[in-house]
Amino acid sequence: MKRTLNAWLRKNMLTEDPKDYTATVQSRGSVGVTDIVDELVNEGMEIKRETVVDIVTRFNRKAADMALSGYNVNTGLVYMRSIVKGPFYDKVWNPDLNSVYVTINQGLDLRVAVAETIVEIQGIQSDPLEILSLADSTTGKTDGTLTKGRNAELKGSYLKVIGENPDCGVAFRNTSTQVVTKLAMGDIVLNEPSRLLILVPANLTDGEYEISVTTQFTSGNVTLKTPRTTIFEVPVVIS
Repeated sequence: MKRTLNAWLRKNMLTEDPKDYTATVQSRGSVGVTDIVDELVNEGMEIKRETVVDIVTRFNRKAADMALSGYNVNTGLVYMRSIVKGPFYDKVWNPDLNSVYVTINQGLDLRVAVAETIVEIQGIQSDPLEILSLADSTTGKTDGTLTKGRNAELKGSYLKVIGENPDCGVAFRNTSTQVVTKLAMGDIVLNEPSRLLILVPANLTDGEYEISVTTQFTSGNVTLKTPRTTIFEVPVVIS
């Protein structure tokens, strides 16, 4: 099955070569388990939607349990293996220095799908709106974990939130419930093109979120007529 990725070119600012460009995949948004199952239903799957969601959810939970019990887990799509990070100066576990991390690599199914994918270049992207990094200002962590009621720093390009469109702003979407929580403008403590400092809502429930920035900002004094959105590529875990 052939698949197509749309990508935009932009100048590689790390080199002085005028011919050096990098490609950025054009995002079509984010999907979760329920979205994927809905696509299967649309393709004619005869198994009940609720049954499939339950099976996949159970499978994911069991795969995570086994990976975090010391097994090397091969789902066909990915390989997962747990590792322990950080130094052990006193030969004991120190939560301030040590942590558990799961490495994930492409499995055979994903490698086959990649080999069948083509890229179509859409042109040169002059004003790339994107979030490049996210950091918890309290813990200093950059692994996608954030603390409720504390500040978080987003770095990227063309992130400044401006515009009269009601969609403009920073939003958290709970990937399980699909509930969207949009920040008040007053909770954007620092609002710059390359950096946003935000207050993570204290009323968010613990869980996994998608964080997005929507703005009408562009270069110069021009404001876009239609807002555009960028989504951080790593799921954010709120606790």
